[in-house]
Amino acid sequence: MDPFEEFEFKPLTDGLGFHKKKAAAAKADADVDSFSSKPSPTLLKSQGLELIEEGSVDPLRPPLPRKKSSATSQVPSAPGYLTEVGGEAMPSSSTAAVDEILKTLQKNRRLEFDESKSKTKITAQTKEEFKDTYFSFSAGLLDGMLVIAASLLCLILLVSIARIDLVANLTNPDENFLVYFSTFGIFAGVAFIYLTVNRIFTGATPGEWAFDQRVGKPADLNSGLFYLKVAARSLLVIATGFFVLPVLSALFNKDFAGQITGARLLKKV
Repeated sequence: MDPFEEFEFKPLTDGLGFHKKKAAAAKADADVDSFSSKPSPTLLKSQGLELIEEGSVDPLRPPLPRKKSSATSQVPSAPGYLTEVGGEAMPSSSTAAVDEILKTLQKNRRLEFDESKSKTKITAQTKEEFKDTYFSFSAGLLDGMLVIAASLLCLILLVSIARIDLVANLTNPDENFLVYFSTFGIFAGVAFIYLTVNRIFTGATPGEWAFDQRVGKPADLNSGLFYLKVAARSLLVIATGFFVLPVLSALFNKDFAGQITGARLLKKV
């Protein structure tokens, strides 16, 4: 028989702590038994649960509706929004500030658009004012260049279609000098068409338009009599040699052709 088989380790004294562990384990078992059993009203009062009644809890009965709390907590469901305890989303202060800025910008754009509209209406309602003027050499130079270019184009077409030598005919004219009259007639016809058509349809030639001049007022363009006056003015200028009346008008600061025919030359104020 081995002498160590019945050997048992025991503390020499009670101060090593083994008895405390056994007491703590026994207390824990007692707590578990007390938790599993029905709690007493005294225990409930000691824990602050005296308002809870035993028979008030029904697992099949829905809970009573609760009021929404005023406190809000930030929920990561939507950036820049705060969610109440009840679940409703409210815009945060930064999002509200951005919305206010966008609203003010939209209002400013509407105001600017309305102002521009009113300005355009005012400008449309204002009538153009004109005053009597006389011949302008700058406008006449531009119109003369255009008339000469159109006349040369007509001569080129005439030479290419008729197959004639224009230079030989001009250097060796016939006895009546009809070739010169024909050339001048082409130039006069182009000038008459140029002056009359532009003034009838637009009220001014390109040269007059460039220098804010026109023949007659815009309201006169609807009058048939005005067309006759424009044609008479063009014929008078061509019959006097293109230069006589314009030069006299510039020297005396008077529109002689307009005073004679009634188609006055005006300048926009």
